[in-house]
Amino acid sequence: MEILFKDGNVLTMEPASPKAEALGVQFGKIFKIGKNEEVERLAGPETSVIDLQGQTVLPGFIDTHSHFCLYALLTDQADCRPAAGCRRGEDVVEALRAQAQKTKPGKWIMGWGYAPYLLDDQKDLTREDLDRASRKHPICLVHVSVHGCVVNSLALKELGFTRKTPNPPGGVIHRDAKGNPDGILSESAFMGPLFFATPSIYSKMMAEYDRGGRIEMMARCAARFQRLGIVGAHDPFVDAATLRTYQDAEAAGKFPFRLYAFILNQWADPLLAAGIKRGFGTEWVKVGAIKIFLDGGMSSRTAAVSKAYEFPPGAGRGILNYDQKGINREIEKFDRAGYQISVHAQGDRALEMLLKAFERTVDKGNPLRHQIVHAGNLTAGQIDRVAELGLYISSQANFFSLLGDGFMEAFGPVRSRELYRFRTLLQKGIRLGFSSDCPVAEPNPLIGLRDAICRKTAKGKDFAPTECLTAEQAVSLYTREAAFFSFEEGERGTLKEGKAADLVILDKDPLQTPPEAIPDIKVIKTVVGGRAVYDVR
Repeated sequence: MEILFKDGNVLTMEPASPKAEALGVQFGKIFKIGKNEEVERLAGPETSVIDLQGQTVLPGFIDTHSHFCLYALLTDQADCRPAAGCRRGEDVVEALRAQAQKTKPGKWIMGWGYAPYLLDDQKDLTREDLDRASRKHPICLVHVSVHGCVVNSLALKELGFTRKTPNPPGGVIHRDAKGNPDGILSESAFMGPLFFATPSIYSKMMAEYDRGGRIEMMARCAARFQRLGIVGAHDPFVDAATLRTYQDAEAAGKFPFRLYAFILNQWADPLLAAGIKRGFGTEWVKVGAIKIFLDGGMSSRTAAVSKAYEFPPGAGRGILNYDQKGINREIEKFDRAGYQISVHAQGDRALEMLLKAFERTVDKGNPLRHQIVHAGNLTAGQIDRVAELGLYISSQANFFSLLGDGFMEAFGPVRSRELYRFRTLLQKGIRLGFSSDCPVAEPNPLIGLRDAICRKTAKGKDFAPTECLTAEQAVSLYTREAAFFSFEEGERGTLKEGKAADLVILDKDPLQTPPEAIPDIKVIKTVVGGRAVYDVR
């Protein structure tokens, strides 16, 4: 036995044997788990012994929906979140100006974490504001929802957007009173240039790094996640170049992180042609689901809802990227080819279309484990249909403290009570997994645990408190349940003999800590495959 962890509060997340005192690790797997004396007797003279001194051990956290590669890039750009000091619109402009001063003229600049309702002055920035940050760099200020942005005049020129440019299907180029683009782009008007175009803004910025620089970028991002106790993530937006970067980072021995790579449906035909199926890869980097975007985000008022948003007046009913025939075609195409499908659908109008598409196609029991991402606006009848189809849902509790006030503003106090009904989903037997949607929200699972239990907005408002979860339920959705989303429940997600030694050591027990204080719990150590990848000491 290589490593012995003893004298701990080991929470296995195995219902039949939920607690232990010690566990032993051999060849990257859990060799033995149980009481101290049961495990200690297997230790040899070469065994490394770690006295936990009562600290809590959990299975390593799994983030089932995190834009890992985008976050890796953005953390080298301008952090425009209130948490980074951007409390007013002018602070955002200054952050972008500072980024411009250290960037070669003509190169793209990105800011991230911005939303008017998060600012004290609730300033709606436009191209004119960003022009004050720089006229020598094209600038893309990404909305916190990652469903829109603000760009400056040089960026509009590079994108070829003029007063004569029509709105693209599924997107909006917003205009000023004179009909000229004001720099605000929504949905495909933003995502097209950022990701889908060839070359895209994202690919241009990534190309500024050499191979070694891209490897280091991903290694730094993995280290950020590991400091939070996260051992793996599902990245829903991986193109061919990014997949190669993940593979290069693994080959260089700098990526001890379990990355499940989703391929956007627009990029997936080469996979079909090559016969590459879900799960292809290594224990560290695997091809995952096919990702489809059906609608937008709630806080940006682009999620497709059946009844217009309450505020602001005239906000409309959101944006759809497909009509019914289109989403039927995409679901049928990839289901028949045997791929797992992950669909971004937020508003009840989009969810209705998606359920109709799945009802036409999905085999009984959902053997391919198709999933809906977010699913925040499911109606009661739609929840029953999700349960009947056996669909999985990957959702985000940590939205409540970040975006909850914006959701309540958009939907009003009555309709917002029906959003993100986590307790109801579990009562209906629906497989639910938690995630961060980073960089929309911080990837910290401890924030997600608190928010799932408390359901409080940043202003302290209750967000449908009847849907609060218990601490044990919340932890299970980041561990045991999350492993099902990548077909890995037999390999990780709980602490059990024979499973991977993926675990996190905390200084306090989240099941016994007052919920409001859970984010204050310290991660002491993160272990992946028996290897310590983070140690606070």
